[in-house]
Amino acid sequence: MKRQEKKVRAATRAPTDTHNVSALIGPIIGLLHGSGISKKEILAECRTAIRKAESKGYKLPVTHVEFGKDAIEIVNRWLRDPKYLNRHGRPDELPLTGPRSLTSLINDCRVNVPANRALAHLLKFKIATHVSSKQYRLVRTSMDFWHADHLPFEPNFRFLVDATRAATNRLQRPKYRHRLFWHCADNSNIPMRATEEFLNFAWQRGLSFMHEINDWLGEHEQRKTSVGKRRNFKTKRLGIGLFPIVSDN
Repeated sequence: MKRQEKKVRAATRAPTDTHNVSALIGPIIGLLHGSGISKKEILAECRTAIRKAESKGYKLPVTHVEFGKDAIEIVNRWLRDPKYLNRHGRPDELPLTGPRSLTSLINDCRVNVPANRALAHLLKFKIATHVSSKQYRLVRTSMDFWHADHLPFEPNFRFLVDATRAATNRLQRPKYRHRLFWHCADNSNIPMRATEEFLNFAWQRGLSFMHEINDWLGEHEQRKTSVGKRRNFKTKRLGIGLFPIVSDN
């Protein structure tokens, strides 16, 4: 039992060099401070929030999956690279090795995780599944890394950072030309029994929309030149994130 507890603590210890917490809380504090709330009041609310979080005693451990961003790169390429699509334009089932395989897909993404280790993560979080003795299939195209026994840190942290940056973008760049947006469709008078139906509906329609976004991004992706060098112009990370709203009134 003690060995298991020690393992959980080690898994939940935050890395010191891969995640900058200020990237998440900085924009939020900037929004609060800009609205007129004093530094003293913000600090008091932060202490209160910490006390509440500690008192709740969350039973679901938060773990690090180590390759959250890499997994997104792998899935996005599997969704859009013609090399890995079937005749219907959808992600094809792939063997483990070969010129057109899961290993070549992972290598094409130039991720920082060895192919065999990346595959282990894809299977663990049910992003891909082994459908035959020689083939693997992409079964999850959203990067929530849902797992019954723990909450993965990386994709959730990245989601929160993206959301706060989008919401506070103009505080940091008042004259920024490219206006970010937030479209919200919600209704506070929906019966609780309709929750699952709504989530399934939003999931399916959302996936269709994200396929279109991935196709557009693939068409505009900066490609390497024939000699393996990138063209000399700046690039940005562009994309869209979707999430459902399920809350009490």
